[in-house]
Amino acid sequence: MRRLIPLLLFSSLTLAAADPAGKYSGTWSGTSADGTIKIALAHAEKGEWKADVSFTLGSEEVECKTVSVKVDGAKVELVYDFTLSGAQLRSAVTGQLDGSKLEGKYTTTAPDGSSVDEGTWKTSRER
Repeated sequence: MRRLIPLLLFSSLTLAAADPAGKYSGTWSGTSADGTIKIALAHAEKGEWKADVSFTLGSEEVECKTVSVKVDGAKVELVYDFTLSGAQLRSAVTGQLDGSKLEGKYTTTAPDGSSVDEGTWKTSRER
């Protein structure tokens, strides 16, 4: 039993450390532009997740409407819609939590499914 207690404690700490809930800020870089990005992940009701996402393009702050959030351990998948220069666009983001860093790749598409942009993003948990 004494050996089991440290193992259970270690497992609990590992699970808590892998919890991606929190606020993150960082940068994104695409094929033709770059900017900053902010992501806030929170536990919602019934084990679901919610996310708030915004980013900058040049001097413009772009607010996003979250369509879906999936969290599987340290893996995160977000889909969000936004309007940019009058165009409705959708980004799909995949990422991985590594310590206090959450980073990954994204693709942005037009309503007809055609590719608009793709790239990477890197954020750190805000304190």
